[in-house]
Amino acid sequence: MERYNITIHPNLTTLEVKGQVTIEFYVDRETNYIVFHSKNLTINEKMVQDRKGHRLKIAKLLEYPKHQQLYLELEESKFRKRGNYTVHLRFISKLTSELEGFYLSSYVTPEGEKRYLATTHFEPTYARSAFPCFDEPQFKAKFKVSIFRDRFHIALCNMPVMNTEDAGFYMGTGLLRDDFQESVEMSTYLVAFVVCDFKRVSELTKRNISVSVYAAEAMLPQAKYAVTTAARIMDYFESFFGVRYPLPKQDLIAIPDFAAGAMENWGLITYRETSILYDPQETSTYAHEWVAIVVAHELAHQWFGNLVTMKWWNDLWLNEGAASFFEYKGVNHISPQWSMMDQFILDKTQPALDLDALASSHPISVPVKDPNEIEAIFDDISYSKGASILNMLEGFLCEDVLKSGLNDYLNSHAYGNADTNDLWAVFTKHANNTFDVKAIMDTWTQQMGFPLITITRNGNTITATQQRFLISPKENDTEQQESKSPFDYKWYVPLSYYTDKEPRKIHNVWMNLTDVTFEIPADVDYVKCNVNQSGFYRVTYPEEMWSSIIATLLNNHTKFSPADRANLIDDAFTLCEAGELNATVPLELSLYLLNERDYVPWTTALGYLHSWKDRLSESPGYKRLLRIAVLQSAVSVKLDDVVKPAKSLFEGWMLHGERIAPNIRDVVYVAGIKFGGESEWNHCWENYQKTQVPSEKRVMLQALGATTDSWLLQRYLLRSLDRDMVRSQDVETVIASVATNSEGQFLAWRHLKAYWPQIHVLFGNGSLTMGGLISVVVSDFFTEYDYHEVSEFFKKVDVGSGRRALEQSLETIKFNIHWVKENADVVDRWLVNYLNSRTS
Repeated sequence: MERYNITIHPNLTTLEVKGQVTIEFYVDRETNYIVFHSKNLTINEKMVQDRKGHRLKIAKLLEYPKHQQLYLELEESKFRKRGNYTVHLRFISKLTSELEGFYLSSYVTPEGEKRYLATTHFEPTYARSAFPCFDEPQFKAKFKVSIFRDRFHIALCNMPVMNTEDAGFYMGTGLLRDDFQESVEMSTYLVAFVVCDFKRVSELTKRNISVSVYAAEAMLPQAKYAVTTAARIMDYFESFFGVRYPLPKQDLIAIPDFAAGAMENWGLITYRETSILYDPQETSTYAHEWVAIVVAHELAHQWFGNLVTMKWWNDLWLNEGAASFFEYKGVNHISPQWSMMDQFILDKTQPALDLDALASSHPISVPVKDPNEIEAIFDDISYSKGASILNMLEGFLCEDVLKSGLNDYLNSHAYGNADTNDLWAVFTKHANNTFDVKAIMDTWTQQMGFPLITITRNGNTITATQQRFLISPKENDTEQQESKSPFDYKWYVPLSYYTDKEPRKIHNVWMNLTDVTFEIPADVDYVKCNVNQSGFYRVTYPEEMWSSIIATLLNNHTKFSPADRANLIDDAFTLCEAGELNATVPLELSLYLLNERDYVPWTTALGYLHSWKDRLSESPGYKRLLRIAVLQSAVSVKLDDVVKPAKSLFEGWMLHGERIAPNIRDVVYVAGIKFGGESEWNHCWENYQKTQVPSEKRVMLQALGATTDSWLLQRYLLRSLDRDMVRSQDVETVIASVATNSEGQFLAWRHLKAYWPQIHVLFGNGSLTMGGLISVVVSDFFTEYDYHEVSEFFKKVDVGSGRRALEQSLETIKFNIHWVKENADVVDRWLVNYLNSRTS
């Protein structure tokens, strides 16, 4: 492709869109037809011209809706080899209510007036529903866009406005036409335009690039943090990558209705409001960090994805893995007090390990063809495992080699496309061929899963062996191994470790598709492998080493870093779940938590303790485990009674309007609603409807699902079907809040089944993640009856892009069933003994 000239005229009243596009393209080999993309567009004028402007007769223009394609065939002549041609098309369409393509969004002012805007979301395959195009990432082109609007709105696009002209009247309204500067070469999914009445706040980077955040006027004060953060992180990325941001401006905009967290459109990044707006008086620290992380993620994409784009979606991880890694490095640079690289293992490494331990996982690089398959790989494998292997890569290459390699990669492929091999080649080159990076990293990208490293000791000799780690029951091994691997599920593993005698001296050995041995001093009690969980693998130790590690944690847990403590908790609980460790090991290890004060280890532990509590809800040990989780949490934050003060704070807010500190609002709202009744629920619902703080809306939506009154839960689920009450982007939050409530789990499932047609319309097209919805509703089920019911229901309905997530959810239910059978009695006995020892 060479160039697109696009003119768009959206009518925010009738929802009609009139447009025209001129596509200039080069023909590589002779043909009498071309195929390009179009979806839900009515073509009413068409013309083809050669380089000299001669019109060529069109024999056919056929639409193939199933493949979202147009077939254009010439009548007498051909598109000649090495020829330049132009296709002119006029079309009409409608602004959709779905959160994809060119769609309608709205917001309500503090005075109660509803206002509308038109916005876009094109990734991965929705540009074709806004204008006819060659809608694949390798077909890069320059884009010149003109947008018609009235005088009460502004138009935004990837590039700055070049000029604005009067364009007459339409339906009694005076029109203006904004002509935007021509863009750099980019893929169609990165094109963006918005027509709205927003205002902006702006800052300059060190190189005087204008950075602006646009939002509804009442919310503009909440945009100040994002604009400052964006300017600082752009400066950092320019310095780290050694490549200048090439556009004259960077706009960020808060869209009221938005399916994803954000979208990296070049020069015009679109965000969900909760991902960009921050009110220091009303927003929690968690939401504060979230804004910084999402801002950084999308800015990293301006280099990884925009400047250099994957050739095809099978290498999506080049975009998303890199952005997910550098979002943490970017925020860590500007806010080191948040210890973001410790949080990285909590937010990225651990979730990716959980998903990749399923037999139904997939390799990072995976073949995809149709839009549903493409949508399905926007998951924790592409994002979080991709980020985790880059973190591991930096660990053995060192940051300087990473920086020089990335600089080479970005400069060599600027404004073009690359694949995974291109990235490995520059790292091998900049490591001076010390490592064959492709050979090493292919074992992490071309096969699914990861290794379990088993440590054994014979005198002074340590042996580390590797095998694929699977969470599912061992009796299914034959079935699980049917998925072939080019490396027979062996990996090049950079194994790092230290000993109890020299905890600051880190050693590194390589497992080159094999096992490895190394020597340690005779007086060593244990080795701690996978230092700071920087590697994408799990480790288990002999019984005596686990005992020594647990003893050290109980005696002085700070001998291990917070990241290592989280890693030990994560490995111990997961290895127990997989049948590799007795349940007493993670339970004994967790006793040290009474002295733990760090966020990352605590969050890791509570995730498992609450999960075990849910699975054991039918067993005698249920209340005992719940008591331990609550007591340990309460001791950690020095609260003798958690519920009573939370209820008191809720009452003060409800009756007297007393302010609740943002960092504890989620706990207070949940306590008030869980232990209250209809009046408490209604008060929270009314405030959800009124607040102008997006992060507060989200906290309230999550809390409203905590009620124990089933009729309130049913009413809440029904309200989620009403677009005037709950935005479509928030439906999953509502259903998830009910599904994760033990009183509401089966209500959510019944709701999903009863209203499947409506929910499928909302989620099944891919703009909202069907896979995420299925997973959150059914993944905690743990009986044979549950498994049968879920399996049978989904045999009868279409799940679209959620097929892989469904398979993973069914595998997880099977695992839950097995875990309860194997561990319920063991956990119960341990809890009885522990509580008896505490009271004797």
